[in-house]
Amino acid sequence: MSNLPLVTPCLTSSAGGRPYYASSVLTTEQAAYKLAFQIADALIRSGAGSANTTKSLLSIFRKTDLRDVTVSVGLGQVTISHQDAPDKAPSTRVFESEPGTLDIQLRTDAGNVLEDFVLGRISADEGIERMDEILAESRDIGHGLTMTGFAMLGIGFALILGGSWLTSISAAGVSAVVYGVYALVQRVKAPEIFSLAAGGLTAVLGATAAGVFFGATQTAVCIVAALAAWLAGIAAYGAVHDVITGWYVSASGRIFEAITSTAGLVAGVAVGIHAMQPLVGDSMDYIETLEMDDSRWALSILGAAVISAGFALASGGRGWKLATLGLFGGVVQLGVLAVTAAGMSSYGAILVASIAAGVFSVTLTRVLNLASNATLMIVLLPQFPGMLVYQGILGVIFGLEDAGDSVLKAAITAFCLCVGGMLGQYLASEALWAGRRRQFVRHHPGQKFRREMADEENFSDIMVPIFSKPFTS
Repeated sequence: MSNLPLVTPCLTSSAGGRPYYASSVLTTEQAAYKLAFQIADALIRSGAGSANTTKSLLSIFRKTDLRDVTVSVGLGQVTISHQDAPDKAPSTRVFESEPGTLDIQLRTDAGNVLEDFVLGRISADEGIERMDEILAESRDIGHGLTMTGFAMLGIGFALILGGSWLTSISAAGVSAVVYGVYALVQRVKAPEIFSLAAGGLTAVLGATAAGVFFGATQTAVCIVAALAAWLAGIAAYGAVHDVITGWYVSASGRIFEAITSTAGLVAGVAVGIHAMQPLVGDSMDYIETLEMDDSRWALSILGAAVISAGFALASGGRGWKLATLGLFGGVVQLGVLAVTAAGMSSYGAILVASIAAGVFSVTLTRVLNLASNATLMIVLLPQFPGMLVYQGILGVIFGLEDAGDSVLKAAITAFCLCVGGMLGQYLASEALWAGRRRQFVRHHPGQKFRREMADEENFSDIMVPIFSKPFTS
């Protein structure tokens, strides 16, 4: 479909969908397309939303003075069209990349390259070379630290749910093994639903073994703590964000992804329970009503901090950034507990805390060098209702009373988290844009301020969340 001379673009390569070109001699337009595809690959695989991915790609074409460029981003697919003249047919390219979960390092590195290019610090060719190195390094996955991060998730969720230290340690081991089994099944290229089902089955077997051999009697807490991070959390936040900003196609994909993932996990858990109950009888409660323990503030806050730090570690966060995100998660948990103690309902407390988290995630964007959506995913993870999803769906399968109430509570909680976080982002980003506009007017009297200006000094604006559909440049 391309009309470009000299090269033939191959839209997907065998190495994870990365585009490559047959010639090293690239025109300005060709270089812009290649860099855009590399940035798109990095952003999609690191879990970026459709709106921010579109904004990022359009900034590349603005910098190269290519006009009448249209970008459409779906879940795992990017379509870019460019019409040289009104009487010419547009040149259209379609790029596909496998959607991924949050990858802090990959998203940060890609953002740095994008910022350097748009500010004129590097050329398109230099950006392409840097992205080649970044994308190659991102595929060398180290599972050791990721497994450690998931072990921390198990400990943190167990503490929040009121688990004993023995239960928390057991949950850490089970959570790490669940990730290991998931990664092993993924390695043989099995569909993800089977990988998640294997993880759910492993959680039941691991929790049962812990109960039999180590005396950890809180079996349900151990299972939920090991699986809570996988249960309709991050995908749900991304889906609500895309719905509110009008990206319905990608939102539908994320919703189905959340449903499929949860179905796989629950199927594995159900099979495990049916297999284990004849062996252990009624000595273990695999399904019970679990709620956040608000009587142990210190342990609950510690649990939230460990969860956020563990998710940051599993997502590529390191050093001071990891410590800051862990502390931020603990502060959000403190806010939820404080607002609840003041007499507000749990939903109201979560809404208030998520609004505040949204404001601070935008304010700290430049300090953390991380997009606010990524920060929110990490610090709000302790609040996502994985335990309610677990109780509700399994309760329906096993015919327990009030199972439907748990599913409804989970939906309301997720809604409060997502809408609250986005409202905080919106308020903070609008305040930042208003301040930037006043600053621009002072320095450039008589000129019109536009948010998409590519030559602005603080291009950290590219990381500020947007609440519109920037289809064209």
